[in-house]
Amino acid sequence: MVNQKSIGHSSTVNMVLRIENQLLQVAQMGPDFLILKDFFSSPARSGIVTLTVDGESEEIPVHFRASITPSSKRIAITELETADFATTA
Repeated sequence: MVNQKSIGHSSTVNMVLRIENQLLQVAQMGPDFLILKDFFSSPARSGIVTLTVDGESEEIPVHFRASITPSSKRIAITELETADFATTA
């Protein structure tokens, strides 16, 4: 019997939503939604999700399609181009 060791890698992932001067932890992100770790209220507006994977960060401008209420579980978003974000922020 051959002894094989499995070599794997688990990435370290962190997601933070920045709305003006507030930072909110993101639990999950899909192509058209966010799920926040904590309750939050906000009118429909734009923000930036900072996605960090193994120390490499990317900023993703997003716009909420509707207001966020404390009972919101899945928040509908639209990813914005950087130029679009400058006009909606």
